[in-house]
Amino acid sequence: MTHRLLITGASRGLGRAVALNFAAQGAELHLLGRDEGLLATVAEEVAAAGGKAKVHPASVTDRVALRAVSERIPGLDGVVAAAGISGVTPVDSELSNVDDAFDEILQTDLTGCWNTVRAFAPKLGVGGRIVLVSSVLGRFGVPGYGAYCAAKHGLLGLTKALALELIPKGIYVNAVAPGWVDTAMAQTGIRAMAQSMDISLEEARRRAEEVVPVQRFFQPEEITRGIAWLLDPANTMQVGQCLNLDGGVLHV
Repeated sequence: MTHRLLITGASRGLGRAVALNFAAQGAELHLLGRDEGLLATVAEEVAAAGGKAKVHPASVTDRVALRAVSERIPGLDGVVAAAGISGVTPVDSELSNVDDAFDEILQTDLTGCWNTVRAFAPKLGVGGRIVLVSSVLGRFGVPGYGAYCAAKHGLLGLTKALALELIPKGIYVNAVAPGWVDTAMAQTGIRAMAQSMDISLEEARRRAEEVVPVQRFFQPEEITRGIAWLLDPANTMQVGQCLNLDGGVLHV
């Protein structure tokens, strides 16, 4: 079991679900995110579930803050880089803020993972585990989501490179690629889809579910099981791999 775990993006969505999953196993968790109030709430939930949690308000884009957090942590067994944002960034947009949005998504979703590994990999010993959260959009393109697709594709390349670099130290690096997960980010995506296609939210969700072989979205708790497997010391074979958690969208 992974006892000491750092989770980025821990204040909501998938990061919160990972925290609660390991809390039930009595883990010692370091919760990192930008919203201190939400992090405190998750820490209370962790304690109620049987775990221990320390809150670290910081952005994964802030390298100085990440190093400061790392200095306060004596050691880790695993790191889950779950922090991420999304958004529509059409290349032909006439809006002046689309370039800023592109930069922000890349800085958070891709560079933020690099920053996280840079800061916290030194806290891992032999058998340490790192899981980077990519996406099914790291496997194919979607019109209008250039920044998000680029970031999530980039994470897969980063995973492969870091895995080969760190495995000589006994540190295992892998990634997960979730499909539609029922979080606030997914709901924002459905709203954008509905607006761009001039259809209802219900119809947009139906169309999104229609392309998933199992015909549904997933709960964050379901994704945590795949992440937990990559963090499990019993899993000694997966190095530089991406575990697809998408209900069959990618079946080759």
